Amino acid sequence: MNDSLKLPIESIRHVEGKRAQLLNKLGIQTVEDLLLHLPYRYLDLTRVARIGDQFEGDITCSGTITSVKVKRPRPKLRITEVALTDDTGTVFGVWFNQPWVETVFRTGQHYAFAGTMVYEMGMRRMQNPHIQSLEADQDEPIGEVIALYHSTEGLAQGWIRRIVAEALEAASESEEVLPEELRARRGMRTYLQALHDVHRPASVADAQAARNRLAYQELFEMYLLNAARRYHNIARADGFVHRVDGPLVEQGKRELGVTLTKDQEQAVADILSDLHKPYPMQRLLLGDVGTGKTFVAVMAMFAVADSGTQVALMAPTEVLAKQYAQRIGPILDALNISWVLATSSLTSSERTEVRARIKKGEVTVAFGTHALIQADVEFENLTLAIIDEQHRFGVEQRKALRDKAQRAPDVLSMTATPIPRSLALTVYGDLDISTLRERPIKGAGVTTQLLSFARVAHAHDEVKRALDAGQQAFVLCALIEESTKLEVNAATDLAEELARDEYKDYRVALLHGALKSSEKDAVMEKFRCGAIDVLVSTTVIEVGVDIHSATRMVVYNAERFGLAQLHQLRGRVGRGTIPGKVWLISDAKGSVARERFKALCETDDGFALADIDLALRGAGDVAGTRQHGAATFKAADIVKDIRIIELARRDVTELFESDPDLKKPEHSALQRRLQTLQDGYEKWVSAG
Repeated sequence: MNDSLKLPIESIRHVEGKRAQLLNKLGIQTVEDLLLHLPYRYLDLTRVARIGDQFEGDITCSGTITSVKVKRPRPKLRITEVALTDDTGTVFGVWFNQPWVETVFRTGQHYAFAGTMVYEMGMRRMQNPHIQSLEADQDEPIGEVIALYHSTEGLAQGWIRRIVAEALEAASESEEVLPEELRARRGMRTYLQALHDVHRPASVADAQAARNRLAYQELFEMYLLNAARRYHNIARADGFVHRVDGPLVEQGKRELGVTLTKDQEQAVADILSDLHKPYPMQRLLLGDVGTGKTFVAVMAMFAVADSGTQVALMAPTEVLAKQYAQRIGPILDALNISWVLATSSLTSSERTEVRARIKKGEVTVAFGTHALIQADVEFENLTLAIIDEQHRFGVEQRKALRDKAQRAPDVLSMTATPIPRSLALTVYGDLDISTLRERPIKGAGVTTQLLSFARVAHAHDEVKRALDAGQQAFVLCALIEESTKLEVNAATDLAEELARDEYKDYRVALLHGALKSSEKDAVMEKFRCGAIDVLVSTTVIEVGVDIHSATRMVVYNAERFGLAQLHQLRGRVGRGTIPGKVWLISDAKGSVARERFKALCETDDGFALADIDLALRGAGDVAGTRQHGAATFKAADIVKDIRIIELARRDVTELFESDPDLKKPEHSALQRRLQTLQDGYEKWVSAG
């Protein structure tokens, strides 16, 4: 079958020369690219509101232009006000520094305005409303739903609609990818019909249904590619079947000395089930600050010990690796499970001994940093790799640890960065996910307060009272993205100023991004041991660092940190029996910054904050999603489409369980589409 969607955009009537170049500028090369350039809004002329009946909200209204006025309150500010009147009232369209508006409107013309109406000082206003002439454009009379598109200079809305209409006429042939049975079961229209309805809908509800259908296909295809890669690269791999009902699993659970939360119990059950399967586990343990990922990981270690094999836990820094060893080591010792710590700070003789014990299989658990993936480190029988803060390691580093195993190992990745479920299911769509929300050890908790710079002395006074009581504090200096040198200078100046004035009677140290890893580790170790009272830092204090005497934190220029980052940072205090206090120092007036601060002061639920962060910032700026493709969807909206995300993932899972090779006749189109997706993925990977 000829696929008319794959034709070049120049094959469409009205598209040539300059117009083709403008479409190319919008990333449109083919007919399908054009039809997936979806409207960002609609002028709903089927439901035109009477102006006098409305006071606020998203509204479409129509009427007659009764005045066009230009105001110049300041030399560089030009305000154009256009009055639109019907028989019930008047609304003013307002444009700032857009002189073209004055040439568009003439009194007596009939127009539709669509936008967000506000009612201020007895007047209805719309700032930068979308406009539609209801007399000049006879092809779009009142009563239709008119699509509005993102464009570029030189390409008017009317022209885009004409070109799209031609493309819809030309797009008569294209293979339907989704099996007919699936579409019938889900009540879905065809792909071509959805493309038509999203551009030329009978109603706004019809447009939304069409967009949902296109979003489902985008997500379905993403999960299809993930499932195929997983099935062929993992499910068919020669994994190790661990013993998960052995004595150490039971004894170890008692030795932990805590009652696991329901989330932890479920995560442990999921992981033990994975460890018992003949193919490798690929699971992400996603947990908020203090939700006990360590306890869950230890349960997996017990199963490895019962199976007589080896496990490696790789942490991104030496401080965290040592902390794991110090926290888990005594539990392992009590059960006679042997372990070692492998880091770059070991002496030559210590490294030789550790390598020898790992190679001979004399140790079950190896804690470490990047030192674990050095060429001279060999395992006798590595069957489980645990990677802490997995996003801190590159693809090659994670692969290097897996390659230490003789057969495909089970892999448990962990992260303490809560992200919304919708984002997790797209960014980590090829992994099984276990989520921890509830804290098993509540700690004393943290209160967060916003202060202006004029009141920063109040925070320092409270910090000094805590220091006098034997506690410790962090002072964070915001990152200066434009210059690492400026960032270091700013932090150095702040540290010197605080050491000279506010904290002259205390031990102050500095941590910044220009230090070598070994120097950073040395500073953090001194702070952990209590040899530093106040740590001034520009870098994110290591997630997972657990210092019970650290109870106070002052964050300068808090608006420069992300919401999730601030939540992670404050998780470093209040982890013991003494309540933590955090002061966010900022004079920012922006609404987004204020929304973030309000959320932080009102809740300590990392997942709730992650949802707010996603809504405020969008998918492309959260959790590195641009690198995963989650920000490149044309129809799917990660913020709003959780139902569609879960539905598409479930449908692909069921399909692969019944026909993993897509050999059934009704899946032939899917098989062809999968091959195209795989070819595209390989090109994307090769391009880096």
